[in-house]
Amino acid sequence: MFEITILLASLGLILATVSFISGFQALKVRGSVDTRIHRLNGYLMFFSYLFLAGLSFVKGGISLSSIASWGAGLAIILIKVWIVRRGKAYKFGSWLGIMLIITWLIIVYTYIPI
Repeated sequence: MFEITILLASLGLILATVSFISGFQALKVRGSVDTRIHRLNGYLMFFSYLFLAGLSFVKGGISLSSIASWGAGLAIILIKVWIVRRGKAYKFGSWLGIMLIITWLIIVYTYIPI
């Protein structure tokens, strides 16, 4: 049976990985095609993350651990955006990109409803 949650989680992991790689290219040249692709990846990943969190709460129920985990992942995403917009991407970009990938590997794959 086709599961949309598995597909979205896999696409989100791919987008997080591509975003991690393309983010450093986007830093080099502002306003380039790489920057637009990186921003589109970020928006798609963010909305798929929110959609998966909503599906998780609807299908799996609301528990303290799922709220804490999905909230922690959302906090990591928002902190990354905040740091990049403050101009600190060169200093903190690599570990935040890895944190996004870890977020997808641990939180999303642990709490997606199958």
